[in-house]
Amino acid sequence: MIQFWRQAAKQPFFLKPNGLIYFLTLIILIFALSCKNTESDLGLNLRPDKGEFYSAITDTFTVNAFTVKSDSIKTDSLSTNILGAMNDPEFGISTAGVASQLTITQVNLSFGKTPKIDSVILYLRWDKDYYYGNLNTPQAMSIYYANEDIEDAKKYFSNYKIKLGAEIGTWNGSFNLKDSVNLRIGKTTLKKAPGLKIKLFNKAGEDLAGADSSIFSSVASFKTFLKGIVLIPQKSGIAIGQGAIAGVDFFTGNSQLIVHYNDSMQHSFVFNNNCENFNIYDKFHTNSKLINQLANPGKHYNTTYVQSMGGCKTKIEIPHLLNLVKNISNERLIVNEAALVFTPQNGSVSSAYSLPYRLNLFQPGKLNQDTTIIDFIDYLNPQLGIYSIYGGVYNPLSGDYTIRFTRQLQYMLDQYVINGQNLNRGFFVTIPSDKPITPTRLILDNTRLPNYKALKFRVTYSKIKK
Repeated sequence: MIQFWRQAAKQPFFLKPNGLIYFLTLIILIFALSCKNTESDLGLNLRPDKGEFYSAITDTFTVNAFTVKSDSIKTDSLSTNILGAMNDPEFGISTAGVASQLTITQVNLSFGKTPKIDSVILYLRWDKDYYYGNLNTPQAMSIYYANEDIEDAKKYFSNYKIKLGAEIGTWNGSFNLKDSVNLRIGKTTLKKAPGLKIKLFNKAGEDLAGADSSIFSSVASFKTFLKGIVLIPQKSGIAIGQGAIAGVDFFTGNSQLIVHYNDSMQHSFVFNNNCENFNIYDKFHTNSKLINQLANPGKHYNTTYVQSMGGCKTKIEIPHLLNLVKNISNERLIVNEAALVFTPQNGSVSSAYSLPYRLNLFQPGKLNQDTTIIDFIDYLNPQLGIYSIYGGVYNPLSGDYTIRFTRQLQYMLDQYVINGQNLNRGFFVTIPSDKPITPTRLILDNTRLPNYKALKFRVTYSKIKK
């Protein structure tokens, strides 16, 4: 019905001349008849003290905020992958590794009878839209064979521990997302888009060159032989404020493993959208305030923490929220707007550690897991999303995030009134795990004083007679 009204409302409203006369006549008759009823109750009891209809707005509810650990997140169907390690001064060390299959671009390829491996190069093209941290500082990485199949039907989460095979390479350096990379094609050197260039051990090329010819007879045979490779960033040795995590292109075929042999010969094995892959995240918190909150949740803290990649999230509790509908009879409470406003802590943002573009608001389920609220479902709906006022995007003018949960609160209140069901489990504030996928973080100012409220909860509602 709402969708129909919105579509109908877009249509221009015209009346032909005859129709206009009939319409005006009808209005005059209705007005005349209504005026004859001198005892009509139309318009009575509209004031709050008469109880027929009134509106109110309040932001005086008790609101508690504290930090809790995030659940692991599904990472096998992300829009892109991220790679690297960083040591955030406020959060600690975060690493993002990748496990991925490779594939062949032609069947029945051959290295010949006596191949001599010259070099093996792993080129990973950057996805420059996604990076976080200090790009100029050094870090280290190890590359391994995957020692298990990476399966299409299997769900992989951020804390999955894949079985590692032999180490096939190491890398040390800093991430350069601006300068092109020189790659040798035959005897010619070409410039490629900025990426990570890693020289692997020649053993990786020898394993491929020495494989039975049947291995290259089909994509399936090749993936059975080479189950995949795993890139694991090293978290040791990264000083505070150093390291970065950036997006890597594992879907377009631009990233590849190149085996150079016999002076001018080569074969390339690519990463594309026919290859299964997933991210592997690791967190090591070092901030004593954050560690204390994770160990002692349930009470209010004026500063709380939100971190992507399955790190941590802020829980919001409004303990007396259902008082809105307690002790009311013969009335219906209509929520006009319910919103939470979140303010980043002053001094917690820098060029290396910028604010997340948007936040999500979830409600804890029965098992304390993130469950989607109705307003967010509307926001994601292609037909309703353009009408949604859910919000969640950072507003640089006001310096905060506003998230509305009007429909969710209405549902919670109705369930309490109709069924006696208490759904007031609080809310989780999270950073999206994808779209965009960034290793961002946020420190929230939750101060709530009479003269200054950084954490705001406001609700506007109306009461009508049933």
